[in-house]
Amino acid sequence: MSLETDVANLVTKTTDLISYFNGKKAGIDAAVAAAVAAVPAIARTFYVDGTAGDDLALGTQAAPMKTISAALSATPEGGGCVIILLKDYVLSSPLVVRNRRVTIRGDVDSELSRKLILNEYITSNGQRSMGGFQQVGSVSLELAYLTVSLPAGESSSTPINAYYSLTYAGSLGPATLAIRLFNIAFELRGTFVGKIVGPNASTVVFSVANTVIPTALEGSILPGVPAGTPPGNLSYLLTNLLKL
Repeated sequence: MSLETDVANLVTKTTDLISYFNGKKAGIDAAVAAAVAAVPAIARTFYVDGTAGDDLALGTQAAPMKTISAALSATPEGGGCVIILLKDYVLSSPLVVRNRRVTIRGDVDSELSRKLILNEYITSNGQRSMGGFQQVGSVSLELAYLTVSLPAGESSSTPINAYYSLTYAGSLGPATLAIRLFNIAFELRGTFVGKIVGPNASTVVFSVANTVIPTALEGSILPGVPAGTPPGNLSYLLTNLLKL
């Protein structure tokens, strides 16, 4: 076999090796691209229309979801979502927020364009509770540009559940329960018998901005805290409220 033949064979094998590598590389690149595309976005924005929405929709303004629950489910744990309400929204059940940063807001900046209407429901043990948000794991909750409509609870003799509140921590709740109210108004449909922040929170961060707590809600902010209590008296609370 001549030297020329050996060189020709070597060139052929080198060319084959390069072709093989390029083919493998293209396959690997395609697989990586597909895997990256399959990873859900860590921060999402969803539109919700409780009247005309569809939970199988994409959650865009043109194709809104129907429930806040669906938007939460579409947000990966460890991520965050902004849920924009296109209509007034009625919540008559507990929603679990697990390891997510969540903002629920109206669809118009600087206006209280939508209501978040919290209604009573009867628990499995026959007690009254209200629609609200249970925080589990690492959570932050913000409500913005909304009127929060609280249920009237004085007209029934049915016992009240301990978790009758806007937000609360369960047995797997966060070390710090955090809630922020921005441009929020409260609507009282009668005597509110629950709490804004419910039980089982080791520490609480409660921040308000452009939000007035009605006098009728004083004493209804935290369990076991009488109206008018200075926040500085509570070692577990960080808030910019002047009184509770």
